[in-house]
Amino acid sequence: MILKQITRIPVAILQFKNFSITSQRYCPSIDPRDSSKLLSSYLKFGRITDAENLFDNMPDRDVVSYSIMIYGYDKNGLHKKSMDLYSHMRISGLAPNSFTIVGVLVGTEGLQSLVLGQSIHGLVVKTGLESDMIVGTAMLDMYAKCGSMINSYKVFEGMKNPGLISCNAVVAGRWVIFEISGNAIINGYGINGDGDTAIALYYEMRSCGEGPDSATYQSILSACSHAGLVDNGLLIFNQMGEENRIRPSREHYGCVVDLLSRAGCLPDAIVFARKFLEGTGPDVWRALLSGFVLHGNVGLAELAASSIFEQNPEGSDQVVLLSDVHASVGRFQEAESLRLSLKMKGLLKNPGISLLNGIPYDFG
Repeated sequence: MILKQITRIPVAILQFKNFSITSQRYCPSIDPRDSSKLLSSYLKFGRITDAENLFDNMPDRDVVSYSIMIYGYDKNGLHKKSMDLYSHMRISGLAPNSFTIVGVLVGTEGLQSLVLGQSIHGLVVKTGLESDMIVGTAMLDMYAKCGSMINSYKVFEGMKNPGLISCNAVVAGRWVIFEISGNAIINGYGINGDGDTAIALYYEMRSCGEGPDSATYQSILSACSHAGLVDNGLLIFNQMGEENRIRPSREHYGCVVDLLSRAGCLPDAIVFARKFLEGTGPDVWRALLSGFVLHGNVGLAELAASSIFEQNPEGSDQVVLLSDVHASVGRFQEAESLRLSLKMKGLLKNPGISLLNGIPYDFG
């Protein structure tokens, strides 16, 4: 069969070929498993039109194909399309599974719609999926991203309930579920600026008897950075190697640079970056730049912006930030010159998008 021959070609090659195997006149009978794999491949590489054509021409769309499409829309930032497709799926009479729910929750947090998220939470309870680890973690993450930490923590507490999940229960030979959901809730408190609660949860996790993993440390260090808890952040960073024998990664070092930069410890941030991050990449320079801009250090901001631009000449955010810091100290001519250079090069600042809630959706 033609489709089977094509799907054996590496996906990396598929993305550069103009295959038109999305019409029934080319493939009158498609194995659902093959079409689902191809659908995932299209969405993975952002080939939305090809994915939509393939999906529309599937003779028997099931919950698997719908779920792949919903999740794929979300991963490509098309959250409203994800919600529309989910509504269509429900109207067609198909019941969602856990993978569908996760996709819809990702879309809900992308739309920043707490009302829609609460509707999905009701469906989760109704279908008995609240004890599902993946769904629960996605749900508490959704509430956190929508700014509702009260609801996020309630979900977290429900996942810790011995009747649902034991704090010490090992699943599939991996980390305890408390750790997995704990990382998400710690990150949630961090992005919402409640570093003290994030730290309290971090130490509660340690008291459960299982040491935090690499992702836990990244979440808690980020939380300390957003809350300005420098001493706590540095203490926890040192605990990584001294107590738990976890080797810091570039991401962890980057969190410490961000922590020091945000707190105004700019010389320390630079020394730390140069000592531990040889060949400092653009992400670390962006953390430094944000700190320099926050504290009005024009000279260091120019150095950081120049370094980022050398490594990522197509980017514009660093130039906009530098323009803002020039304007903040009254150097309006330099600020205007920078923005004019962006227009001449065709590099424009990514526009912000506002979305009003209240769009009617039926989530069952």
